[in-house]
Amino acid sequence: MDMWKLKPGNSVFSRLIIAFLIIMVPIYILGIYIYQWGLNTVKSEITKSTISQASFYLEGLENEIERIKILQYDCLNDENLNKLAIRWDIMDQYEVIEAISQLHQRLITIKNSSEYIKDISVHIYSIQRTISADSGISVLDIEKSGNIRVPYGTKGAQIISYKGGLYLSTLQKGSYSTGNPLYMIEIELNMDALKQALSQFNTYEGSGSYLISPYNNEVIINQPDDDRLLSYDTIVSLSDRGYNRMLTYKTGNKEYYIVLVESEYLDLALLKYMPKEFILTPINHFYIWVWIFTLSAVSIIIIYSYYVYKSTYKPMLELVNSFKEVEKGNLQVSIDHVLNNEFGYLYNKFNEMTHNLRMLIDQVYNQKILMQRAELKQLQSQINPHFLYNSFFMINTMVRVNDENLIPFTKYLGEYFRYITRNASDYMPLMDEINHAKVYTNIQRIRFPRKFKVEYEECPEQYVNFKVPRLIIQPIIENAFEHGIGKKNSNGMIKVGFDANENGLAIIVEDNGDDLSDGELEDLQETLKYAGDKIEVTGIININRRIKLVFGEKSGLEISRSGLGGLKVILKVQGGGDHLPAIDS
Repeated sequence: MDMWKLKPGNSVFSRLIIAFLIIMVPIYILGIYIYQWGLNTVKSEITKSTISQASFYLEGLENEIERIKILQYDCLNDENLNKLAIRWDIMDQYEVIEAISQLHQRLITIKNSSEYIKDISVHIYSIQRTISADSGISVLDIEKSGNIRVPYGTKGAQIISYKGGLYLSTLQKGSYSTGNPLYMIEIELNMDALKQALSQFNTYEGSGSYLISPYNNEVIINQPDDDRLLSYDTIVSLSDRGYNRMLTYKTGNKEYYIVLVESEYLDLALLKYMPKEFILTPINHFYIWVWIFTLSAVSIIIIYSYYVYKSTYKPMLELVNSFKEVEKGNLQVSIDHVLNNEFGYLYNKFNEMTHNLRMLIDQVYNQKILMQRAELKQLQSQINPHFLYNSFFMINTMVRVNDENLIPFTKYLGEYFRYITRNASDYMPLMDEINHAKVYTNIQRIRFPRKFKVEYEECPEQYVNFKVPRLIIQPIIENAFEHGIGKKNSNGMIKVGFDANENGLAIIVEDNGDDLSDGELEDLQETLKYAGDKIEVTGIININRRIKLVFGEKSGLEISRSGLGGLKVILKVQGGGDHLPAIDS
């Protein structure tokens, strides 16, 4: 049996590959980490750049709106405006026309000061008139002026959205008449100019911008005008995720990067979206290098594995397989090679070893076999002859009394002595040994019909033709008869059983004798265990030596107290089934 089995993880080849992978994998992981770090760095820089652009736009818009509001506040103290609001009724026509003309001229100047101003108007409640930089003097629109009026407590730029337009308004802080202030200055922001400024950010194809109110997520301006990419619910969802950051948004099979930047002063937020494919264009070459790096690492591992297999593992496997052949007993194996390295040296020494082993076996093996056979013959010749003497006396008695059992008795006796005197073979099938033991017990039952009985179990089928040394079962039964139940007048019992397992066969002989003391049992166990050349070789010691000589030290006899009360002898034989020992007849 091959007791040595190589586990896949314990081979030299596996260990070399694992060691190489322990080196390569951290390097590969480090490379992937550097790639991810570079990718994240580039993404972070793109994010910062995009947020900075959006913030720059809002900061520029904040500064412009603040400058416009300063002009608006300064206009509140205009002399002509105050005259028209307070002294309209007492002014002559010339003074009214002159004041309106000068006020109109100032409004035009303010409008022309910024491209973000579409129109500037003054609403004079005391005279119910509106003076505009574009349309001149008209009747005051009470509804519009009421809707664009800044609520009390509003901070920041105070931009009002009304009917698709954006307005800046400021009131005269003097006395009120009829629930209204004396006058209000309204500036309408130029939506086209704001859209034009937003369009400058749409540098990528498919990108767009939204100017929204963070409080109600109302879209103030969208660029391009026909943009329908983001619905109202989407804008709400994106706004809830926070501002001054870059988010991702996917619709269909297309992904976008979205930047949200908020201006507390304007009370507005800028939402800008860009196709992901255009943003990642500068870092696409990183992916190519990652694949090159991965393929290079895999190629190195494959080349290294093949080289190790050819130069180390395959020669080692050749040597291991050759040793396995030697272990099986094949000493004709030889390794042919042309190697001039360490393996070449090992191969040469292996070939020399097998050659020397063959020579030693030729010199020693035949001598050892002859010595074993001589020892077996000597041991078998020591079988106790007293049984023969007793049998002859028994025949004499049976003839004198004309006993009817004389014929079967002499038949059994003839079979018995023919078996023990057979010299054709040192080994017999186990079934023949069992039949010989049964012949012996049949003789004893004729001699002592009321004294005992014997029970035999069936021999395991795979052991019926199993070769064993002759005379190994009958002497054990004879020992049980003479020393176990010999002094019983009746009710003697001898049982013969078999126990087959993966390690071999156990033949169990036990009796119900009651004369065996614990001390005698211990002495017998010690004698069987440490029997040397000086101890008389008889009975079960004879059998124990012969079994060990043929089947090895793991075989032999074991004795203990039987469950029946007497002696229990277990004869163990290593081998059986598909692994029967090859013993020549």
